[in-house]
Amino acid sequence: MTVLTPYSKRQNAPRATSPLIIQIGFNRCGTLSFHRMMKDNGIPALHWQEPGGRNVAQTMLNNLSFGRKPFDGFDGILAFSDIAFLNGQIMIEGGRLFRTLHAAYPDAYFFFNTRDKSDWIASRAAHANGTFLKRFCKMSGLDEAGAKAAWGEMFDQHTAEVQSYFATATARFLRFDLDHDGPEKIADWLAPDYTIDTAHWGHYNKNSRSRDMRVLEGQGALG
Repeated sequence: MTVLTPYSKRQNAPRATSPLIIQIGFNRCGTLSFHRMMKDNGIPALHWQEPGGRNVAQTMLNNLSFGRKPFDGFDGILAFSDIAFLNGQIMIEGGRLFRTLHAAYPDAYFFFNTRDKSDWIASRAAHANGTFLKRFCKMSGLDEAGAKAAWGEMFDQHTAEVQSYFATATARFLRFDLDHDGPEKIADWLAPDYTIDTAHWGHYNKNSRSRDMRVLEGQGALG
């Protein structure tokens, strides 16, 4: 078993004040691959929720409600991914708060992960054996076709707003297309503050059936 040396014990390790790395794309766009590359490179990283503990998106909204910074209480964490929550009553897409996150952490790295829209919709629909889609339908009151259409609209809106905002903002921003970009793009982008070994990049939580499902269910028009 390979034992990773924590960043705090490495030469040229980032300080506690090193800029945060914040993923602002949707889930099912390589969020776990990104998280594991950060973690396996020794960067303190948190994906979705603490082990057996707080969900990042819920905690972020609680902090904002109390006038705190979004990630207060997550001491020592430098990389945040899959900032989302969904049950039958509420959905939180933390990446939609990218303006608030940038205002709170102007020196952070903002990682906009994306992919082919139709494949993303199919992957979301298949996620957790279809229970993610069922929870969304219960929360939104939509049927499955309506839910997928709503996801497509949300994808387009978020993409347009993120790209428009960061086109003029002073920010460390990267658009990463899971279908076309490699991990070297991430490593080069983070190089001013972090040393990334791209050998730790991989594909996790990949649903190989998603493209086939899209074809069978006639979702091609959503692309």
